Amino acid sequence: MPHLEQSNLQTTLLSLLERVEVPYRRALTMIQNALPHADPTAEEISTCLARLDPLMKQAQEIETELAPCRERWLAMGYQADSNVKPIFQRHEQLLTELIQKINSMEHQMQQHRQATAPQVDTLVRHQQMQKAYQQAVR
Repeated sequence: MPHLEQSNLQTTLLSLLERVEVPYRRALTMIQNALPHADPTAEEISTCLARLDPLMKQAQEIETELAPCRERWLAMGYQADSNVKPIFQRHEQLLTELIQKINSMEHQMQQHRQATAPQVDTLVRHQQMQKAYQQAVR
């Protein structure tokens, strides 16, 4: 009976891992297509992030469903066999690449923010001076 339980749990785990892989893979492909060059603009990154959001929400829903199954798998001390190991490895590789892409976008956005901060400060000061001048003239 324990073998049957392990088999059922493994089948469920594999099914959920394969389901969650779909939005992750779509997200990675979307990032690669939306930002094909090394130095995207802040607007390109923002657009990409907006399009990425629904895919990440879909992945989160599946991950929420997957969590209890994963926890039970670990709690039972089951070992990954030849059916499970390739999926775990593929899943790990996919997530590693996706996280690297998202971290890169975050870093690039921070660079854009730092580069534009002096310009924004100058614009704000200019607008404040104009407003003060207009009030003084009245």
